[in-house]
Amino acid sequence: MESKENIAKEMPLRRTAGKQKEYRTLRMYTWVFTLLASLAVVAAFFTLWLFGVQVRDVGMAPSVMPGDVILFDRLAKHVKAPDRGDVVAYSGMTGAGTYIGRIVALPGEKVDVYEGRVYIGGLLLDERGYASGALSGEITAHTVPEGHYFILPDDRTHALVDADKLTVEASRIRGRAFLRVSPLDRLGIF
Repeated sequence: MESKENIAKEMPLRRTAGKQKEYRTLRMYTWVFTLLASLAVVAAFFTLWLFGVQVRDVGMAPSVMPGDVILFDRLAKHVKAPDRGDVVAYSGMTGAGTYIGRIVALPGEKVDVYEGRVYIGGLLLDERGYASGALSGEITAHTVPEGHYFILPDDRTHALVDADKLTVEASRIRGRAFLRVSPLDRLGIF
């Protein structure tokens, strides 16, 4: 005769019909809870941390092309002050519209634009890695006020050369470029 232990090992445990229904219900609740929690995390992610901008003009070409979708980091400016070379999104003077540009000069620095080239404190700024074209106008001895940044587009051929409009208050900077998400063949981190 077989012992009760051997018989128990050979017989699989089966759920009763009532228990199977209860397990199905619990499994459904688990999936619903997981889905809702995931949606809440994604919503918080895009509400509090990142925001997207679809580029419509060639002002930042070739770094950022029309049709690119860029995610900007809202919190980055609170962790570390924007630095020269950062691509940022900022609001217009009236608060309407979102613009994209590259920080060229920091608060307190003296900016000169001469023969289409940018000079910071009298020294030529090396912009070979991102700038194309030359600025058409000149700016002399413009000191960037504290709490402001001097921002230019990468495509300098069509850039407006007006020191007052290119000087952006830090509070108008909405975020620092973080990730290009579209088109997929240009996917990349800034």
